[in-house]
Amino acid sequence: MHAIKEQDWITLPEQAQQEVYDFFIFIKQRYDKQTQQKRSDEVETLAISNHSANTVEEWLDNKEDEIWK
Repeated sequence: MHAIKEQDWITLPEQAQQEVYDFFIFIKQRYDKQTQQKRSDEVETLAISNHSANTVEEWLDNKEDEIWK
């Protein structure tokens, strides 16, 4: 992990400090969204994989297709 030395930070103009902070928030939100999407995908996959084989066979049954017509 890298850290900005306080002396280097203090010498930056306030506008530059604000830009660095804004960029940090942007990157943080971007990765938070990716992490949330990955978790959502994992939960969905787990939910689908928890169905029994009987349920899958029912889905593949022609009677099930008729209901949706």
